[in-house]
Amino acid sequence: MNTTLIGTSPSQNPLLNIEPTQAFYPSLVQSFLVIFLSEIADRTFILVLIYSLKMHWIPLILTSLLSMYFMNLLAIVAGYTVILIIPRYIIDWIGFFCFLFFGLYWVYEGMKMESKSVKEEYEEEIQISETNYNLVNDQENNNQKSTWKLCLELFAFLCISEFGDKSEISTVTIAAVYNLYAVLIGTMIAYFFAIAIAAFLGHYVGQYLTEKMMSIIGGLLFVGFAVQIIIIKLFFV
Repeated sequence: MNTTLIGTSPSQNPLLNIEPTQAFYPSLVQSFLVIFLSEIADRTFILVLIYSLKMHWIPLILTSLLSMYFMNLLAIVAGYTVILIIPRYIIDWIGFFCFLFFGLYWVYEGMKMESKSVKEEYEEEIQISETNYNLVNDQENNNQKSTWKLCLELFAFLCISEFGDKSEISTVTIAAVYNLYAVLIGTMIAYFFAIAIAAFLGHYVGQYLTEKMMSIIGGLLFVGFAVQIIIIKLFFV
């Protein structure tokens, strides 16, 4: 029975590790949870909420998914490049320290955050936009502003917001440590659900979610991944 739950052995080519073994499904679930919890109350969520006031839901979702999938692929390529350069057993230890560090850091940051709901943050962003960018006039002239220009704006804003974001860092880490194809599928499903919720249910869901809450949960999840790596290396490898 195959007891290796993460990654592949140093002698295997990671691109060939596509069989639905035990490694695939934990990687799929973990990558989904990491990205979903990172995005559901993050800047991406609020940006999609704002543009849901200005765009039809079809171009909104398609543009959002295109930008997030683009940034996601860049992060996965970066993680896979690490696999090609660094031996597998070293990557596992790097993954352990990355998971532990970022997990504790996000829990610490979450503890310091105010318990403001996503809806409150969204309303603040709207007020700032109205003050600095004359958003009210933009909304009055939405019919004059073509959909493709709004799509280009949203695509650019989402790509910029993802640079250095915790979801981008998370994707690089899990792409290096876990099953590559599982990470690709899991993260793309997570982005789809996060964007769909922001587009259709954001106003309702935002009343109950806080970035503080999601940061702490995501941080604890990362610490759990670090513990999992240690357990696997001690008892299964």
